Amino acid sequence: MAMKEQPKRTMRASVAGFMAAFCRGARRHRDGALATGAVAALLWPLLATAQAPAEAPVTLHYVVRPPYMMVQGEGLAGLTGGPSYQAFKLAQVPVRLEETPFARQLRSLKENTGQDCMIGMFWKAEREEFGRYSKPVYQDQPQLVLAAAGNQHRFKGHATIEDLFNDHSLRLLVKLAYSYGAPLDALIERLQPKRRATPDENLQMVRQIKLGMADYMLMAPEEAAVAIEAAGFKPADFVQLRYANMPPGEQRHLLCSKNVPAEVMQRLDAAIKKITEKGPGPAGRR
Repeated sequence: MAMKEQPKRTMRASVAGFMAAFCRGARRHRDGALATGAVAALLWPLLATAQAPAEAPVTLHYVVRPPYMMVQGEGLAGLTGGPSYQAFKLAQVPVRLEETPFARQLRSLKENTGQDCMIGMFWKAEREEFGRYSKPVYQDQPQLVLAAAGNQHRFKGHATIEDLFNDHSLRLLVKLAYSYGAPLDALIERLQPKRRATPDENLQMVRQIKLGMADYMLMAPEEAAVAIEAAGFKPADFVQLRYANMPPGEQRHLLCSKNVPAEVMQRLDAAIKKITEKGPGPAGRR
């Protein structure tokens, strides 16, 4: 799905036509050369502006992921989709929306063949090698563990998230190339829980948990109830486990390709600051 915003019409044709007509008329008079030169000097700034190429639109990629990103009219709504789209409008940066799978979004940024931005991305140092981060548009609550209700007994006795990751009889479902925030990424790397990786989005991952293709997944509390319902299940079909030592929720940013100019990122940052200051938004970069 793609939605485009059309650039404003240029006045190049009308200005050029006026100048041509004036020059033809001016040649009929003795002082035509002087008059033509004077008017050309006056109209040149306008003509130069009309001839300047329109600012290229940035492709803002999204996936439908309530309550983070949803389509609303010609734009986006949601915890991260709303402020991200509003930032482009407020900063007057031409934007083109495109629904794109997560893995393909990441590949587009790495290839850097266009001006592309992803929504709601956690900060990872290695991503700064191929992308530019905006100021944060949202900050999550601490993540929870989602498991099928029928498997609840298998999670008893685990007092901490470390206990859970150390239980290799349980399989953690993770999304390929996805970040769960620096602290959790580091914990997963250190403890090496038994994992099953998938390229699927969250709704399909919820279905995999219910079908027993994996035992648990990490999820932000903000989207748990919405994702369960959207996947076609009831809250009673699942158990939501919260651990006191779960790392704080991570901040979510726009992540854009290096082809997006630094000046555009500065305009977006200024707009994000205005938007997040109006409500309970994140207070800092990291």
